[in-house]
Amino acid sequence: MVGGTVVETIILEDRVWVNTVDNDETRNTQCAIYVQKNEKALRISPGDSVWWQGGSAMWTPYLNRGAVRKQRGETKEQRGGIDYDIRIPRIGFSGVSRPPAH
Repeated sequence: MVGGTVVETIILEDRVWVNTVDNDETRNTQCAIYVQKNEKALRISPGDSVWWQGGSAMWTPYLNRGAVRKQRGETKEQRGGIDYDIRIPRIGFSGVSRPPAH
């Protein structure tokens, strides 16, 4: 598994823990990663989509999943990296445990 639907996030001092559930309901497996704490990462929330490859996580906010952009009264196609697959640096490997409560 390399991502899915976000089920929980935990903001830590220097990073954000993101836990996802596989979108294949027959497996229902969860997997978590750490991402760099930045303005984008602080906006990740349950229901959003996150997948990862290499040193990056790709985030799509729930409201942008399958949506189209509205701009100046016109309907436009979404733009990768702006509306979906928004790149956030990943820290370490996947499958990290939930951080302890503070």
